[in-house]
This record gives sequence, C-alpha cells and structure tokens, in this order.
Amino acid sequence: MSTQNAELITQLNTLLRLTSHEAATARARVSQATTDATRKELTENARNCDKRADALRQAVRDLGGAPDVIGVALSKAAAAAKLPLEQTVPITEALLTDLALEHQLFDRARLVKVLAADADAPELVALAERLEQAHGNTIQWLFAVLSDVAVGAPAALAPTGMQAAAATARSAAAFASSTATAGLNKAVATAGTLTERVQDATTNAVTSQVGRLVTLAGSAKKIARVGRDAALAETEKQVGQELGKNRASTVKHVREQLGAVSPGELPIKAFDDLTAKDAATRVTRLTSADEIRVVLAYERAHKNRQGVVEAADNRLSGLAQELAAR
Repeated sequence: MSTQNAELITQLNTLLRLTSHEAATARARVSQATTDATRKELTENARNCDKRADALRQAVRDLGGAPDVIGVALSKAAAAAKLPLEQTVPITEALLTDLALEHQLFDRARLVKVLAADADAPELVALAERLEQAHGNTIQWLFAVLSDVAVGAPAALAPTGMQAAAATARSAAAFASSTATAGLNKAVATAGTLTERVQDATTNAVTSQVGRLVTLAGSAKKIARVGRDAALAETEKQVGQELGKNRASTVKHVREQLGAVSPGELPIKAFDDLTAKDAATRVTRLTSADEIRVVLAYERAHKNRQGVVEAADNRLSGLAQELAAR
C-alpha cells in the first residue's frame, strides 16, 4: 500500500468516526425541533449522515483498507454519553459543540480533497467535494440557529427544560462568580428558586468579600414576601450599594430577562398605555436586541398580547439574520 493511500485511509476513517457521531447528534436534536419542518430536516440529515458513512466505508475498501468498525462504535458511544452532560449547560454551549464537530468534518473533507487530487483519484475528489458542501451547509444552518438563540429570537431548536434552567442559573449567578466561592455560586439554580437566593452558603471560614454577599442575602426572607419582582429589585439595590454598579447591572439583567421591570424602565415610553397595534409598531422600530428582549419579556409577563409578542419575535429574527450575514 502506498504512503498516499495509507494517509487517505487514515483521514477517511477519521471522517467515518466523526460522521457516526454527527448522525447520533442529529437524531438527538430531533426532540428539540420547534417545528415539523425542522424535525423533518433533522431526520433527513441523519439519514444523509448514514449515506455519507456508507460512501466513506466503500472508499476505504476501494483503497485496500478496512473501515474502522471499533472506532465507529466508540464514536456512537461517545455521542450517547455526551447527551446527558449537555443537560447541565445552556443550549448555546451544546450548539457550539455541534458547530465544532461540523467544522472538523468540513476541514477534514477539504484535506481529503487535496490528498485525493495529489493521488490522482477523481472519485475521491468528488466524494470530498460532496462532503465539503454538505458540512458547509450544516455549519451555516447551525450558526443561524445559534444566532437566533443568542438574541432571543424564535429558533429552530429549543432548549430542554434542564438547559433552560442552566442558562437562567448562569445568568443569575454571574454577579457573584468572580467574588464568591463555589458554595455561594450554588445559591442560584433556577429562576424558580431565585427568591431563595443565598441561604446558609458560607461559614466563618469564608473571605470578607463572600461575607458581604451573605449579608446582602440576609434580607431574602423578608423581601420574598412581597414577590419575586420586589426581591430582585431589592437585591439589585443592595448589591449596588455594597459591590458597585457593575455587580448590580448583572442582577438588573436577570430582572430584564424575567420581565420583572417597571414600565418606566422600558425603552418604549408609556408602553402600557399603547394599543396592541401601536405597541407592535413601536417594537419594530427598536434596533437593539437587548431592548427588544426586555420589552418581549415584560409583555409576556403582563398582557401577553399575541400581536406584540409576534412583532418582537419577528424583529429579533430579523436582527439575528443581519448579524449572521456580517
């Protein structure tokens, strides 16, 4: 066997292993699809992965090699093991992992094309070009989904319940992450437990900085009685007094995500007095994704008018497309 063939077989078997991982991931994502069209697209993508895997196996055999059966089995097992771990992180992290896999496949397909051209193997060049095209399209699709998720627009894939909780927990805990110990960071788990923020998180052994945060949390029981919104507003105020505006701004961000803001904090004046039609029109004029998300969260938490919600969702989708196109 020539050195060229040996290198091609190595790269093709690597592509085969990665493609098996890709197929398992595509099938797992079907349950997170938000529309029938997306479910159909993901199911078809998984079948196409299987077809690409078959083509790669045949290419290895044609070069006189043996397909990496054991490696494929291990890749499938790795994909299955990865799925439970994904539940502990926001969906953006899971999508970035998917994107990294597609980039590996895309780059290796390009490498195979170069090797095949050097070995004067036009059939392999054609296969590599098909792989390159397929993975390039998937990269674009995943980035579009990631952009939608990033700006809060309706996305083709929805987070699972645990992923949504993980995202909320990460945002809520950010204000303490750089100053508190691991015990304090566990104080915020989900939006549902936000009003029970820091409880018995530390002892006399903690640093003075952590001690100040625990002191802030001492009023949690008192303010919880007047509701989540009041609790968050009070927490923001106290954090600002003790740790400064930068820390308080993170708590404010959590309030905004939950729609726990006052009408006066909205980027649209007299929002509550507007009709649904006028409110929707004003939303379409906003140019900041952050401002749109605040209005959207507030609307959903209060009047939840369908026309206003749809206008905000559509505006976010438009901004996501603009950002992805840059």
